[in-house]
Amino acid sequence: MATVSHQHIPPSLLAGYGALLTTPGQHAGLTPRIGLKASARQAQIPAALDPALTLRRDAARWLVQQWQPNNPSLFYAQRLAEIRSYDFKPAYWHTLTPSRDRTEYGEPEIKAYERPVNGLYADPLRLQTDCVYTTWSKTYPTPAGDGTVLQPAPGWQGEVIGGVWRDLWFAQRRLTFFLPVIVSKTDMRPVLLVLASQVKAVASFRVNTAWYARCCWPYFFREPAGELQPKNYLISNWQKSDIYPMALASETEHNWQCTHSLQVLRNPRLGDTFKQPIHCNRLGVVITTPPGRGVYFARNDAVKVTHHETVTVYVGKAPG
Repeated sequence: MATVSHQHIPPSLLAGYGALLTTPGQHAGLTPRIGLKASARQAQIPAALDPALTLRRDAARWLVQQWQPNNPSLFYAQRLAEIRSYDFKPAYWHTLTPSRDRTEYGEPEIKAYERPVNGLYADPLRLQTDCVYTTWSKTYPTPAGDGTVLQPAPGWQGEVIGGVWRDLWFAQRRLTFFLPVIVSKTDMRPVLLVLASQVKAVASFRVNTAWYARCCWPYFFREPAGELQPKNYLISNWQKSDIYPMALASETEHNWQCTHSLQVLRNPRLGDTFKQPIHCNRLGVVITTPPGRGVYFARNDAVKVTHHETVTVYVGKAPG
């Protein structure tokens, strides 16, 4: 029990804080010994740290350890401020842009939707389907703008055909970066991914905010001489961390459309992202927005979603 001794405590103070303080049964004069009740001094639970803030701090600490400056505190503060403002100085960071950039396109297998439908969302004019994506049917260099009918920009499209809602196609983007140094699962060298993206949705009635998720899956791997072909699959699901708070236009407007821009810092080391645990010399990044999959159509007759992004990767430098 914490105690305070040899202090002059007026009786009025003791009366006002009687619920918090405890005193022994006997004391002499005006200097009683009092203590704080244990139930009144519980430790507060520390607030959870923002993952992006933790990533920035860890990167700045690594640079301090490598560069060993004369004034470590000042050096740390300067590097942390630069990372926060997306100012990656060439003295401390390798700046990587994609060496390969392609779009992987596929069409779904259309199945009957056999699960129960909530009566609040059932729509007899737009019957749901179960659109299953497995593999891509073609790949091509990622186009600028919306692309063409045969080679659309990354995104997806769906519409009502004969009273049945279904997806038409889905395309994901895959980027590859050549790493200037070898990285492994256990080393601490910072690798930072900056994703600046724009997602545009055009719909006949209203929006589903899930269309604006940024699904970004990085993976490290080791590539021998020549180009390694990735496994043929399409990523059409997403996680809660892929959906960011955003303010969009009214969801009740007809002929609805909106483009949402976002810049975020991601940690490509987070999770099970190493295809080989050591000697990785490449970083792959798959970027998608989640398709409707025949279900999430927000009572629309037609929807088209496209996304464009600039992805830059920064790798920490050591002196020399």
